[in-house]
Amino acid sequence: MLDISSESLSEEKYLVTNIQRYSINDGPGIRTTIFLKGCPLHCAWCHNPENIHPYQEFFYNKDKCVRCGRCAEACPQKAVTPPRERRFKTNPDPPLRSLNVSPSEAGLTVAELAEETVEIDFPKFDREKCQRCFQCVDACEYGALYLASKPMTLDEMYREVKSDELFYESSGGGITLSGSEPLLHPELVISLFKRARQDGIHTVLDTTAYAKWETIARVLPHVDLFLLDIKVMDDRKHKKWTGVSNQLILENARKMACMGANMRLRMVIVHNVNYWEPDHARQIAEFAGELGESVSGIDIIPYHNFAEVKYERLGLNYVFKGFPNLFNEDVEAYRKIIAENGQWETTVGGLMGVRKKSGLTPCVR
Repeated sequence: MLDISSESLSEEKYLVTNIQRYSINDGPGIRTTIFLKGCPLHCAWCHNPENIHPYQEFFYNKDKCVRCGRCAEACPQKAVTPPRERRFKTNPDPPLRSLNVSPSEAGLTVAELAEETVEIDFPKFDREKCQRCFQCVDACEYGALYLASKPMTLDEMYREVKSDELFYESSGGGITLSGSEPLLHPELVISLFKRARQDGIHTVLDTTAYAKWETIARVLPHVDLFLLDIKVMDDRKHKKWTGVSNQLILENARKMACMGANMRLRMVIVHNVNYWEPDHARQIAEFAGELGESVSGIDIIPYHNFAEVKYERLGLNYVFKGFPNLFNEDVEAYRKIIAENGQWETTVGGLMGVRKKSGLTPCVR
């Protein structure tokens, strides 16, 4: 078995898209949330599209682009179409029109009166052709091109976590690993959480549970709380919207409950997926009841469109482009249904406040 405390693991670098401090929606208390790249699901509404692929990517922010063309000059793969100058005639005869004089009466042609306008196209990026050398990013002096993630070692991540320790002590917070799917990096999860717990820091894993049971079983003893994302209960719809079946997820959740894992179920409410479908809330409540005391709460996450700009800057098509945000009042019926069907602590947006001890006893099958 790999020694997770070995020097090789400490030196290995992982792609981190964000370290969010003072996070209050990713578990109890004030937390430091580390977002890792890579996910086996491809949810059509993903709020963190920069985390889906396991490899480095770049954003392109047109608002900062001066169309200098240095990115195209730097690209060895010729994957960047350089800015091109376009000239065309506009406003054929506005001065004469205001005087009710025609161009012919003035002895001028329309072409002579027309003003020449010059526009410069933005560069275009062929992401399929890109070999991810990122020389274009290095060449950009204006911040229009920037990397989606930063390579970090385990030690670097944990130093960031430790620097916020004072907030954990006063609020009952701690470290949350999120992303897309942290279980793609089980050795990192285990090592980080072992260090945290040795220092008395609470650990939370935000996960889809789409992984081999052997992986989850190894990670489970080091996790104080799982935030388990349940997209939809219907397997056909799950495949349509995420690209994978939910059978492995649901079975892993049942096994986690048997092992005494402390879980909160998270249900994202999304247009055309599970909104407006009150049966979705009933199905989640029924499943939570099946998991028993292992479920300490259910968090309802309304869809938001804040990620729309990320898709644009990553050169990705967004299925939900133009869809409006959902607000607390839009999901109030879901909250009521869950409250009527169980004794779970139910939130809209995510758990906040001081953590509670679960005192769970593993089930026997």
